[in-house]
Order: sequence, then C-alpha cells, then structure tokens
Amino acid sequence: MGFPLLLSAVMGAGAKPKASSQAQVAAGGSRYWVLVGAVLVQIVLGTIYAFSVFVQPLETEFGWARATIQAAFSVALAMFALAMIPAGRMQDRIGPRKVAIIGGVLLGVSFLLTPLLVNAFGYWGLYLSYGVIGGAGIGFGYVCPLAAASKWFPDKKGLITGIAVAGFGAGALFFAGPASALLLPPAEGESLSLYQIIMVGMGLMPGEGSGIGWERFFIMHGVVAALLVIGGALLLRNPPAGWLPKGWTPSQSKAKVMSEKTPSEMLNTPLATIIWMTFIFGATSGLMAIGQWTPMIAELGGNSSIAPVWLGTAFARFFTPVAILAIFNAGGRVFWGWASDKIDRPRAMMIMFLAQGMAFMVLVSIKSPIGIVLASAWVGLNFGGIFSMFPSATSDYFGLKNFGANYGFIFTAYGVAGIMGPIVGGVIRDQTQEYILALVFAGILCFIAALGAVVIWAQARSERWRLEVEGDVSG
Repeated sequence: MGFPLLLSAVMGAGAKPKASSQAQVAAGGSRYWVLVGAVLVQIVLGTIYAFSVFVQPLETEFGWARATIQAAFSVALAMFALAMIPAGRMQDRIGPRKVAIIGGVLLGVSFLLTPLLVNAFGYWGLYLSYGVIGGAGIGFGYVCPLAAASKWFPDKKGLITGIAVAGFGAGALFFAGPASALLLPPAEGESLSLYQIIMVGMGLMPGEGSGIGWERFFIMHGVVAALLVIGGALLLRNPPAGWLPKGWTPSQSKAKVMSEKTPSEMLNTPLATIIWMTFIFGATSGLMAIGQWTPMIAELGGNSSIAPVWLGTAFARFFTPVAILAIFNAGGRVFWGWASDKIDRPRAMMIMFLAQGMAFMVLVSIKSPIGIVLASAWVGLNFGGIFSMFPSATSDYFGLKNFGANYGFIFTAYGVAGIMGPIVGGVIRDQTQEYILALVFAGILCFIAALGAVVIWAQARSERWRLEVEGDVSG
C-alpha cells in the first residue's frame, strides 16, 4: 500500500474516550462554540498560504533564488503533514484542546526564532524555524478543529468540515495585505507607532510605503499567532462517547459504506491508498501555483486591485488577485463540502478536479486584470474543496472513532504535495523564466486526480457490497 502503510507500522491503536450519561445530555447545546474555536484556530494557521508575501522581501534582503525561498514553504508543508500523525493520535486520546495549544506554542516560537536563526545560518535557519518548527505547529493545531467538528456534527459532516477549514483558506486574506505593508523596511529616520502597527496589521489603515522590516514583523506575528491559536483552542473539546445530535440517526446507506477502522486497518485497504494518491495529485497542482501566486500573477497580468476608488484602501485589499484567491479558497471549502453532502464525495471530487484542470490550462493565456481576478476566484474555489472533501471522505469510509489518527495518515499526501508543488514550480520558473509550463503541468495533475476520484467511487461501492455480503456493517 506504499507510503501510508509504511508509516502505519510505527503506530498503535488509540484509546476510547469515556463520558457520563449526564454529560452526554448537556453537551449538545455547546457544539457551535466548538465550531467558533475551530474557525479561529484555522484562520491563524491558514496564514501559511500567504507565504508568497515573504518571497520578495527575502530576495531583496539576501539575494536568494526563488526556488531556495520556496523550499522553506515546502518544508513547512511537509512538517505540517507529518506532525498530524502524532497530533491526530494525541487528540483522539487526550482531546483537541491540549494538542491545539501545543500547536499554537510551536507556531509562535517558530516566528520568534526566525530572525535569530536566519541571521546566524542563512536559509537553513529559515528551513528550521519557519519550516520544521512552524510546520509542526500548524500540524498540531490543524487536526484538532477538524476532528472535533466532525465528531460534533455527524449530521452535516461535509458542510461543517468545510466551514471549519474555510478559516484556513481565509487566513491568507486577513494576513497578506497587512503583512505586505508591514514587511517593508522602515523609512530612514522614521518608525511606525504601536497604534499605526496595530491599525495596519488589522487592515484598518493603509501602509504608507514604510513598514517595520521583516525581523520585527516575524517577532510580532509570532506573539499574535500564539495568543489567537491558544484562545481558539480553549473552545475545543470532543463530544461524549456515543453522542448524537438530538433527533438524528445515521442513514442506512451511509452507515453501510464501511465499518470503523483503526489506522493500521485503514491503511491495509486499497481505498486508503487510492484516496491518498488522489490527494497528492490534486494538492500538488494547487500548491504549485498558490505558493507563488503573488509573483506569478504579477508576471502574467499585473497584481493591482480592481476595486473602485470610492471603496477606500481598507476594502480595496479584498479585490487584489491574492485576496480573491483567498476568499474563494475559503468559500470553496464550504461550497464543495455542502455539494459533496448532496451528490456524494467522489462525484464532487471528479467535477472539482476537472474544473481546476481546465482553469490552469486557460490561465496561461489570460492577460487582462478582470481575467486574472476571475481565474484567481476559480482556482481558489476548487483548491479549497480538497480540504473539506478529503477529511469528510476519511470519516465516511473509515469512521469517526479514530478520525484524528486516520486523517493524519491520509494527510501525509499533503506533505508529499507540499514538497513537489512549490519546488517544482520554482525550478520550472527559474529555468524557463516564465510560469507557462508549470501551469500546464498543474492542469495535467488535476485531470489525473479527477480519474482518481472515479476509482475512489468504484472502490467504495465494491467495499460496500463486500460488507453487505459479510454482514460487517457499522451503524
């Protein structure tokens, strides 16, 4: 079964949570607070998708090649995925709150250490701080909101998972514009006041061509990120064992898809490997583009806002290509999560990946500002859907009991994609001095992912028939 099976060999089975019947009755009214905490945590973690705002400041400061800088993004994505394996197991055992707090602390420490390590060790320091430590922090924080939300909302699994991960997609929207302004070096003899830094950081005041520099920015962001993730984590918890929403029972058709699986049992199924490989193809194509969206769009057709002047600077930032991408990345998670609840996961995956492949093929010939904005919306919409459908499919086919650990293994596909996508895209750009070949390659990968969705559908039907014949049906 390839890479996932190898990883499963070092992991054991998780423990079953306990809860009193009284707690079971009382817990139902609080599940929307869990969703609030999930979204808050994900918004902060999602700032990783605005990595492209660091590219030009670091190029200017150190003269590093673009592929060298993109490697830090790849390391962070790989660690993000790998950290989800122990984090998923830990949250299944001790609950999501403590594990998410660990993630917040690691994320904050990574940004605080970056100036020190980069100045001491160059880009290797960036790989260690932002890549290894920061990526691990995101992994520990990311799995907890997904697992908790899925367990509290089995009646709206795709939609609620989509809302939870929409925060991750929206993180870049809130972060990119203010970060770009604050990352600028301070003007000679001038410095921003604390009030100005806060207002620019919240997007309520435009930058004036002078920022605080990359070093002070990393320190400030580390403190803010840690505090916000910890605050959201305090709202997270798992439901009592056996808890179901009032008046809701699983439909028989969905209950028959697959019995509960431990990680080792899941990874011994062909379906797990197919889901894993499809995830790789789909995520690689998106990360190849998103990791370099700001400089890539600037080369293709400009990166300026199309907002009317009367909106003012505070709202104009929502009309740049990178902001449009983030908005639709977030919206796509909700939309495709809802759609997959209605038409089933594999069918929604197939439609989404076909649409994304077509978008990349068309993007190479788009030059107008309106065309760039529309393409940003389309790419963001379809890329976002990956992160609501794959966790929902994991819980559909392998159950909720061990969801944290199971999805941690499936999510290693994202780590593979995180290494392949940004680095391959950066190398192609450095070698050809343009992004056309990278976009065509991304489109082809999307078409392969669409084919993988068809295979997932066929394999899931085959497994359902097997369980019906053997009588091994949960629910």
